[in-house]
Amino acid sequence: MEREEAEQRLLSDSDDEGTAMPRDRYNGVYIIFLILGLGSLLPWNFFITAKEYYVFKLRNLTLSPDDADDPNTQTEMQTMFEGSVAVAATLPNLIFNFLTALCTQRLPIKGRMVVSCLTILTMFILTLSLVNIKTDTWQLPFFVTTLVTVVILSAGSAVFTASLFGLAGIFPPRYMQAAVSGQAVGGLFAAIANLLTLLAGSSQLHSAFIYFTAATLVSCITLGCYILLYYIDYSKYHLEVNVSIQEDGFASSSADSISQRSSYMFNVLQKIWREGLAVFLVFAVSLSCFPAISSSISSMHKDSSDWTGKYFTVIVCFLLFNLGDCIGRIVGGQFQWPKISQPSLLVVLSFLRLAFIPLLMLCNAQPRDHLPVVFTSDVYPIVFILLLGLTNGYMCTLCMMYGPKKVLVENAEFAGAAMSVCITIGLASGSLISLLLVKMV
Repeated sequence: MEREEAEQRLLSDSDDEGTAMPRDRYNGVYIIFLILGLGSLLPWNFFITAKEYYVFKLRNLTLSPDDADDPNTQTEMQTMFEGSVAVAATLPNLIFNFLTALCTQRLPIKGRMVVSCLTILTMFILTLSLVNIKTDTWQLPFFVTTLVTVVILSAGSAVFTASLFGLAGIFPPRYMQAAVSGQAVGGLFAAIANLLTLLAGSSQLHSAFIYFTAATLVSCITLGCYILLYYIDYSKYHLEVNVSIQEDGFASSSADSISQRSSYMFNVLQKIWREGLAVFLVFAVSLSCFPAISSSISSMHKDSSDWTGKYFTVIVCFLLFNLGDCIGRIVGGQFQWPKISQPSLLVVLSFLRLAFIPLLMLCNAQPRDHLPVVFTSDVYPIVFILLLGLTNGYMCTLCMMYGPKKVLVENAEFAGAAMSVCITIGLASGSLISLLLVKMV
């Protein structure tokens, strides 16, 4: 009975025609959610795309430029950088996603969104200001400053993303689809920017300046778009409903006991645990393969041309995955199967994606010491990575659309934020698993 009611709610919420609420004229609110989704991930995507810039900043100054590019002459800070950034990003992301989910009815969403966006903007202004400053004489302080920036940036991004999914949860399902599609567009945009700077032969400093300038501008636009939601009739209608619910929650919070709040959260999680498990599996599998395994796959004809050598990883790994992810999220908004009443099937299909791990490991991933190369054509990694992205985007969209619609409207924001926590745990788990898989190749 509950499943039928949830499915009916999903269908009725998807159709604003004939209701008393205002209409989303010209899909303005939908477009804003696309931009908010893009703004939640694009700045971070640009940050990690600038890896070569940080390698340059932390180079061995006693060597010539050609020798400094040799992987065998890397400094300790260069060697530690990628792993240090991963730790500095993952822990705050997980902690602040969890805290945001707990505080959905205790801290106003407007405060969370604005403060987190301003935090992200401030960190990128700081990062941009350091690009053209010569840091050769203070590499260690620069390294530490970068890691502190990553911690703060990751915390702000976690609060913003969890709040965004909570916000989308109180709107009809297509707005959740818009938010997750915007995230995929951000990844695709960063991959294209990376390819274009590589084709143009831009220097590390010039590329980083472009990335961080773009990230700063996107953060400004994101903040402006969020504020705009409070001036559009359609979004004001939904936001006012949420504010009244939150005010009721604030008024009663002092009287609520810890056990009552725990009971409320448990009841919500009991209704969405399958969707949460499914989205956890989706991202755990994807991060196990991408980018650690997929980016290590070389063309079987590596020395034939620049396209199979210099550009192969950028195009096949990053561009194809993000393109597939983006298409999958768009399709998920138009075509939903399994249906909202089939959460167990959603979990099964997410579990079946584990097959991508051995398939990609048996491609020409280098260096390899243990496994043979079974798939000896470049067609295989192209197909596997594209399908990995497509299924990631499609399954993620269904899970995120369904979760908040399985609960009462007053619990939808917490459900959306809880789903964000499941994504973050999946990302962290997949990243850890990838370290083991790389050793097994």
